Amino acid sequence: MALKKNIKIKVLIIGGGNIAWHLVSHLSFFKRFEITIYNRTLSPKLKQLQKEFKIAIITDWKKIDTESALFFICTSDSAISGIASKIKKLKTIGLVIHTSGTIPLKDIANASKNAVVFYPLQTFTFGQSVYWPEIPVFIEASNPKAVNFLNSFAKIFSNTVVKLNSAQRLKLHLAAVIAGNFSNAMYSAAYNFTAKEIGKDYFTYLIPLIVKTAKKTRSVNPVKAQTGPAARGDKKTQKKHLQLLKKYPDLKKIYKSVSKLIEKQQKNNAKL
Repeated sequence: MALKKNIKIKVLIIGGGNIAWHLVSHLSFFKRFEITIYNRTLSPKLKQLQKEFKIAIITDWKKIDTESALFFICTSDSAISGIASKIKKLKTIGLVIHTSGTIPLKDIANASKNAVVFYPLQTFTFGQSVYWPEIPVFIEASNPKAVNFLNSFAKIFSNTVVKLNSAQRLKLHLAAVIAGNFSNAMYSAAYNFTAKEIGKDYFTYLIPLIVKTAKKTRSVNPVKAQTGPAARGDKKTQKKHLQLLKKYPDLKKIYKSVSKLIEKQQKNNAKL
């Protein structure tokens, strides 16, 4: 399969969540794609998406076009293999694609001889645009022809397209959870702490620090960029912080644990 500009490519997106919105919003810019969404229910969000991008939405599996070239499975991870089994019964030769960071390619291999993974490493929120060229996309496919097509297709989204096998992708996903989700949990903890202890608007004063810290990782090894009391061995300040966290036992445990991690990272870095 080749990505030809003058030929309409039928795309079926299964699911109506965050990644579905982002795929639709981006592909809609290209006249070569004819997009349909399948979802069991027509939710308010899907109605909004349908109105905004003027795409077809179906809720009856029997109405799925078996001649679709691309079958995107954009459901929860737990539903992917079940959807793949349903697609298998359609006997399609189209590309069956999942977008998960954790599900191996083999879990959809029975759906089509052209089974592939299209994993964009980013956090997605329904209705909030992203700048696709900066988002790395990791791909995997069941055969060389599918790899070639997927590589071309991924490049209409991203400037960075990387081949990655299922085991490596799972490890990268773990790193993404630690860097993204865990960091955001710390933002939430800081938000709640400042709201309760100082005032509800005081978290906004931390945002320039958060942005600066994230930007530094573009040019400096995060371990070398680390600052703060744990990095400099300031036990006196850490003791004061822990006193303030007496009312927040969970956060106190995290403070101690992360401080030990930082101290260990700094010691290891000093040996290099």
